[in-house]
Amino acid sequence: MERRGRKESIITLTIMIIIAAVIVSWLSGLWSCEAGRKDLTDEERLTISDYVNSISVLVQQSNKVSYKFFNIMAKVKELSREGLDSELLEIIEESKVILENSRELNPPEFFEVAHGYLELVFDARNKAYEDFKPALSNALDLDLDISTTQMITKTFLDMFMSDEIYLYFQDKLKESGENLGIKNLTIIDSVILKDRSLTSTQNVMEFISEIKSVAELQQRRGVAVIGDSIEFNPQVLNKQGDYLILANGPKISVAVKIQNQGNVVENDVNVVMKYMTEDNIFEEKEYTIDSINPSDLRVVTISEFTAYPGRKCELEITAVPVPGEVRTDNNTVKYKFMMEED
Repeated sequence: MERRGRKESIITLTIMIIIAAVIVSWLSGLWSCEAGRKDLTDEERLTISDYVNSISVLVQQSNKVSYKFFNIMAKVKELSREGLDSELLEIIEESKVILENSRELNPPEFFEVAHGYLELVFDARNKAYEDFKPALSNALDLDLDISTTQMITKTFLDMFMSDEIYLYFQDKLKESGENLGIKNLTIIDSVILKDRSLTSTQNVMEFISEIKSVAELQQRRGVAVIGDSIEFNPQVLNKQGDYLILANGPKISVAVKIQNQGNVVENDVNVVMKYMTEDNIFEEKEYTIDSINPSDLRVVTISEFTAYPGRKCELEITAVPVPGEVRTDNNTVKYKFMMEED
């Protein structure tokens, strides 16, 4: 227990050192911008007012992104792995836009330091969201080891740090206004990490363990051949017993649908077609699907098989199992066919 308490103290001290370093950096680089005081014209007051209104909008948007993020975490049991990834990507994009918009703002004179703090706030939040997604993927796909937990803990520490820096921003904004004779220049509060216990590695481990218990979020891998999707060229005319009867032609082409039945993107999926005649003539052709998303279907066409009219033939189509695939009974289908003679 004493060791855990010491670790938490070290984490807290590290956070405060980072925040202090950030503050010193901005003060040393931009302190000169705060020197002096002057009477403001109506136009200058309007410029300041517009600036404060603009950053208020960005802060409100940032608060909404945070609410959305933690709402996703709260309803994670209702989401598929694909849905979770999609929603986290939206969070990242929205946060990135807020950061870019803050950088495009041109702060009025004497507000440069305050604006510097604000950019640091949005930068830390954007980094937290960007780092969280791959860290969570690692936690869901791999064993929950200490390094994975620390990666996720760091994203919450970035959120916590952004909240602390925002407090300095509020103070500096108010101070800049007072130096120019503007009283009570304030802006809305912004706290995105409301549960500060998530800066504890132990609490994060419990947080992720609960998420990992959701079956839909656990990694599933598997590809399958959709048997009834087969299409021959020349076309199938009819069926006699177990054999499909194809129209006559010089060559045979085969098209079939392959489905990703897992919940992760699969790359370099191999499809093998083996073509055999009753007198042991054998051909084999292979096709590689570069990428296929979860639940998606890809049509694979392999052509230029030699035609043997009048002979009984068999075609075996296999979607080669991907690493970690458990169910393999739907990876292979077989068809018996004959081509009409001239």
